[in-house]
Parts: sequence; structure tokens; C-alpha cells
Amino acid sequence: SVGCGVYTSSWVAPKSDVHSQQRFFYMGTNGEINVDQAHRGCTVGQDGKPFASVNPLFMKYTPTNGYFSGQSAYGVKSFENFIDACAACNNGTKKPDDFDDGSIATVHTTFQGTAILEAGRMSLDADGQPMDLIYESDTEMHPTEIKAHTF
Repeated sequence: SVGCGVYTSSWVAPKSDVHSQQRFFYMGTNGEINVDQAHRGCTVGQDGKPFASVNPLFMKYTPTNGYFSGQSAYGVKSFENFIDACAACNNGTKKPDDFDDGSIATVHTTFQGTAILEAGRMSLDADGQPMDLIYESDTEMHPTEIKAHTF
């Protein structure tokens, strides 16, 4: 299969409704994915299936019967899970690396995303010079180096 990707990064933007536009769009032969992280939205369209918003409710800002009712929204759940993990580490029932399974964000689970952001920052500092993430092997998930791309 052959594909083409265009990646852009910039911290220079006019005033808008969000601090930074964070978007991802994928168009495939049988469907598309459109992620708008700044507005907490993710939609998927596939041939033969109805258009869907697959993003869970980040936060429920409106009360139910006059009371806060956002306890099950993932914006609240993510904080609850983090606090529970801290308590488990503090009382000795868990170790920090027990959470590298993706149940909460850790250095291990966010390493790739952080490397991509750092490569973007390095590219901006170098007047748009493309950067390469270097891995020890094709199966390694953590980059070992970020260096300027040579053409």
C-alpha cells in the first residue's frame, strides 16, 4: 500500500476559540476519521455504516436536577484514576510501572507523543527543517534520538 502524509506544526496562530488547533484527518478508500482534539471531537465515517461520533463525553457541564452530574465523564474519571493510582503507590499495593499498561497516562505510555511534539518544536526552532525520529529497530516503540532529516 502507498500513502501520503502531510504534517504541519505551528505555535503561531490568530486568536480563535481555542489555544491551539489540534486536528487529525484520515481519508481511506472505505472511510474517514476526523479528530478535533481542541473541541474534544472524534467522528468516523465508513462505507456501509452510519456516521458516528465515537468520542465519549469529556465533561458534563450542565447539572441534572440542579446537581453536578459529570462524575462518569472521562474528564473527571481521568483525574479519579490518577488519584487512585497515587494512593495505591503510596500505600504499597502498586508500583508506578504497574500503570504502564495504558490505564493512565505515564511517561512510558506518552513517550511517542512527547517525542513527536519535541520533534515539532525542534523543527520550528530550525526554520521548518524536517526531523527524523530514530528507533533502534523496526519493532521498538520508543525513539532513541531526534535528528534533522538529511535529503
